[in-house]
Amino acid sequence: MQKLDPSKIPGSKEITLSDGTKKWIRRPKVKDRLMVSDIKDEGEQEIALIANLTMQTKDEVAELWWDDYLLFQETLKSFLSPQKEKPLD
Repeated sequence: MQKLDPSKIPGSKEITLSDGTKKWIRRPKVKDRLMVSDIKDEGEQEIALIANLTMQTKDEVAELWWDDYLLFQETLKSFLSPQKEKPLD
């Protein structure tokens, strides 16, 4: 699969890690979800998806501090179930 640089994709989000390092995570495409669909363990599936969306390896993602991982996890959740805008009254 072609790697898409998340810092150049519209809608990507920048995340600042606890050590001040800045990382980007891009919006997932359908093919990103399909790529990890054969992984049975949900945690491993999420790590693989985050790794792909951030251009990191699964090992690099696994080495993140937990609070930094949660930043990626929350951003991924926001991409997978975006809030719909409420209509104006």
